[in-house]
Amino acid sequence: MRVTVFQFEGTPEELDTCQALRELTQSQEGSASVVHNSSPADPAGKSLPSLIPGVPDEGQDTVRALLRHSPAPELFVRFLAVTAGWENVFVYGIKRKEAPAGAPLDYSRYLRLRKQGSQKGGFAYVYPERNSINLRLNHTARQLEELGTTAARTLTTGYPEYRVSVDLTDERSLNDALRLAELAYNAT
Repeated sequence: MRVTVFQFEGTPEELDTCQALRELTQSQEGSASVVHNSSPADPAGKSLPSLIPGVPDEGQDTVRALLRHSPAPELFVRFLAVTAGWENVFVYGIKRKEAPAGAPLDYSRYLRLRKQGSQKGGFAYVYPERNSINLRLNHTARQLEELGTTAARTLTTGYPEYRVSVDLTDERSLNDALRLAELAYNAT
């Protein structure tokens, strides 16, 4: 038996009017099933994907709930889709200090993006609810300017290794966050 699966995204109206989709699902050589999946919508009415890229199953519901309060959840999802796809990158929740042994990771505040095998920890800490990305970079404002990033800022508090932050608000900030995340990834 051979199974081929296709996933199409769009509104029900868009999918109903798609000639190519209609031809694929009316194949005479086998059977086809069409499943309509409604994804929860964000406050702006845009739908969230059924799976948040890179986030383990145990954290999906929590991260989705946080994204419902996010000012631009689609930018956050796009950031994760790119960075979680890099070689050996895994998305983790946080192990709380007071958590009992064997307790699941906590996904309720932020996520850690880490290159497996690195001894330096995460290259990014990401906050779904506020669309903020803290990167393992210790760049000055001048260095960020020289890189041509306009959406990034330097932090004056927290761990010295994580002093660059970007709030995802538009395409420019997403592009800056991805460029800087790649620098942090390559340095870890």
